[in-house]
Amino acid sequence: MLTLYNTLTRKKEVFTPMVEGQLSMYVCGPTVYDVPHIGHARSAYVFDIARKYFRYKGFDVFFVRNVTDVDDKIIAKAVEDLKNEGAEITGETVTAMVKRVAEKYLDIYRAQLGILGIEPPTREPKATRSINEMIDFTSRLVKKGYAYVSGGSVYFSVNKFNAYGKLSNRDKDELLHGVRIDADEKKEHPLDFVLWKASKPDEPSWESPWGPGRPGWHIECSVMSTALLGEQFDIHGGGIDLIFPHHENEIAQSEAATGKPFARYWMHNGLLTVRGEKMSKSLGNYITISDFLEKYSDPDILKLSFASSHYRSPVDYSDEKMEEARRGKERILIFLDKASKPIASAGAEGAGQGGISDKLREEFEQAMDDDLNTSLALSVIFKAVKAGNDILAGSDRGSIGRAGELKGLKDLIVDGSGILGLSLDRVKVASEDEEKIKTLIAEREAARKDRDYDKADAIRQRLSGMGVVVEDTAGGTEWRKT
Repeated sequence: MLTLYNTLTRKKEVFTPMVEGQLSMYVCGPTVYDVPHIGHARSAYVFDIARKYFRYKGFDVFFVRNVTDVDDKIIAKAVEDLKNEGAEITGETVTAMVKRVAEKYLDIYRAQLGILGIEPPTREPKATRSINEMIDFTSRLVKKGYAYVSGGSVYFSVNKFNAYGKLSNRDKDELLHGVRIDADEKKEHPLDFVLWKASKPDEPSWESPWGPGRPGWHIECSVMSTALLGEQFDIHGGGIDLIFPHHENEIAQSEAATGKPFARYWMHNGLLTVRGEKMSKSLGNYITISDFLEKYSDPDILKLSFASSHYRSPVDYSDEKMEEARRGKERILIFLDKASKPIASAGAEGAGQGGISDKLREEFEQAMDDDLNTSLALSVIFKAVKAGNDILAGSDRGSIGRAGELKGLKDLIVDGSGILGLSLDRVKVASEDEEKIKTLIAEREAARKDRDYDKADAIRQRLSGMGVVVEDTAGGTEWRKT
């Protein structure tokens, strides 16, 4: 049985969908005002794995991830860009630039996740396309007495919702610690949050019953999730930093409006640090997805590093961990290469019943069934690599039975890697580099035939410095780029 840790109940629960065979999942998406960093990649990767494994289990997955395309940060970026262009700052110019900024960085976000091999969601609603629905939702809360109008803004009254704090498992007094109130806010209680924000000069706004303004951040997700998934759905996800206040506020406003429980399971991924410190531009450790790809080229390295930790655990990024992940992928690729020849020559179609590959596949599924434990599942893949290498090293490696077992192990590794989002693509080699490598290998083979082993070793070292691994086999010399 598949279990998930539910932040709402603070325990693992057997997952039971609302509709048999179907999964409805909503994940908080990006606020598009800057290029995405590896922390964004981690969250997107976590829920991509969840989607992939639910599919593997036979579920039809409907996955929604929203886009916040109007927000204080986007407006600030738009004003900055207008000033840099020497343009006039007016409501019209800022509104137009906000749209340009949002579209630019959403395109970058989509492209970067695409390079990482992370699938797009089933639906990707934008906040600015749901304004009327947000106004209607806010009106419902005002009519039901859960919200009040103040200074042209509309606030949710947390004192009217008795269960406030149930997701973060803290009472209102505890939640008050660290809460800041802007000078222009006119709240009845410090924890009250804005549903509709009165417009300021020279910023985007829409007409509403309370005057011109724009939606608050929290209401976006309640409106867009229920519009696409219904008033109740299976899983709501996001980073652990969203538990309070964002997700707490979503629950309050949604359940106040509908009178029904909101999401049934709440999943939260741990945050990312860089060498033990919070990622920050001021600290000089801010790593964008582009920064990573420029340095390492291979998206699998980042994903292997992420998968080696449980999704609820924090992840610390370092060059040492990236190198460890690179070596891990190399081990997988070497085995798959070596196993392919005996499998093909023996015409193996699959593993024998009850073989090691069957047992390891069961272990892999048990790990993933246990709250998507990718760390344990990844260790099973490496156990399969070791088992396969042991078979290859044995004297009976050419038998049909052994080749069949190799085929079963290979299938498990490929299937498991696919669930973990690994492409297992090789590092591409430029044609001119490939020709240089082949020339050096030919020179090395000639030196070996002439028993000039010093020259052969020197060429091997030169190839190693180029990131090329050379292996001498019965069928000749083989090479691969690391």
